[in-house]
Amino acid sequence: MLKKIVTTVGLVSVFGASATQAIQNLSSATAVTPIYYAQETLGTADATAGSGPNVGTTFKDIADAGNKLDVVMTTGFVGAVTNNDDYYVKVELANAAFNVQAGAMAVAVNALGVGKSTLFSGGAVGSSLAIYEFDISSAMVATTTLTLDIVSLGTNGNPAVTMSIFETLTEANKATGGTPVTTATQTIASIREANKVTFVAANETAEVSQGFLKYLNGTGPTVGLVGELGTTTFGFVTATMAADNGTIVNVGDLYTATTSVATVTGDLSNGTWYFDAVGCGANLAPPAAQKLTLNAAKTSGTAAVSVITSSSTLCNVVGGTVAIPASSYVLSVAYTVGTVGTGATADVGVSVGNVLRNGTDQNINYLTTFKDYNQRVYITNRGLTDATYAFTFQTEDGTTATAGTAATGTAKASSVLALKAADIVTLTGKTRTAASLSIVGTPSLFSISTQQVNLSNGATDTVIYKE
Repeated sequence: MLKKIVTTVGLVSVFGASATQAIQNLSSATAVTPIYYAQETLGTADATAGSGPNVGTTFKDIADAGNKLDVVMTTGFVGAVTNNDDYYVKVELANAAFNVQAGAMAVAVNALGVGKSTLFSGGAVGSSLAIYEFDISSAMVATTTLTLDIVSLGTNGNPAVTMSIFETLTEANKATGGTPVTTATQTIASIREANKVTFVAANETAEVSQGFLKYLNGTGPTVGLVGELGTTTFGFVTATMAADNGTIVNVGDLYTATTSVATVTGDLSNGTWYFDAVGCGANLAPPAAQKLTLNAAKTSGTAAVSVITSSSTLCNVVGGTVAIPASSYVLSVAYTVGTVGTGATADVGVSVGNVLRNGTDQNINYLTTFKDYNQRVYITNRGLTDATYAFTFQTEDGTTATAGTAATGTAKASSVLALKAADIVTLTGKTRTAASLSIVGTPSLFSISTQQVNLSNGATDTVIYKE
């Protein structure tokens, strides 16, 4: 019987496209929803070396717990009896290779037709091509289906399967240009990370008017003593399968939270650093289990991931007696391997925020109101906005400092402000003091210096504190 008499009809989808569908329908008019495998479960030991055109490529193995990797297509034509004049079905894998010999191909049996399909060539381990011989023993309708059994695959991406039916072996063997009677293709699986970590950076500000001893925010009894930076949230993508056995993974398959370690890097020298709920719990005495374990230099601190899963926010509580340093803070996570695969992918150096200073703070070692000297403090504001300033004083025993009319004021934008020491402070007991100058403005925009003139001989002494 000549099989050349073929009637092609519209392809009919006989299976729905669903993430939980047992067999994936290549003939679906729309893209099927692939099944998902966890990236973290792809093990280096479970791999397949490419063969033939794939030599030099290594594929990671994914297994099927049921028949989710199996694919089906409709023939799409009315087929007459072939006897020995067979059709040929080419199976091509993209981003994938057979990691076991290509499986069986079943032909649907119905009242209108019977057939069989057997592996003819290809399908070797490491290859991506197999050809099946398709024999029709009694006439078949266009909705006849061919189902390929795929127990497992090697993949180096998101694997796709193409099945094409050819009238001759010559056409099927053409690398390009062969004309199929029917062809269908779909991406059948997708690789994604099941562990999803979200980092939201947030800045905190040390208040210049407090000498950077406190933070700008805060309410109640902890005003300014608790700083709140960014959050680290550990999520989990459900309905994702393990590569080794095709079963749904859980967090424990990916990593062990109690032994996986998060490391915060930055200036941790002031106060106590810890993780807490959003708002930092107004914790002046955070629980020991939530505190970072610091290194000797206090430049990094660690906590178990299990702490952060319930307390996502990086916090700092200070005593209000030591200036809060400006610093950036980054977080890295090293995961211990769970029960499947190679473990979650490490997160390295992700920003969780910065501690900023909202002004310039400068110690001035020596101010004098001695009558034979004329001393001035110069503040240069290179910014485009005015900035307020304030002096505070640190005196010797037996000396009292009283702020003068120039102890607070405004440094105008794009100008130099000259302040006489005698207008800044009135001293009793002795005529010298140290001072601290705070300016509400970006530090890089200000220069600070003093100049002292000896009135008896005109000699000058200039000290540049900040350029």
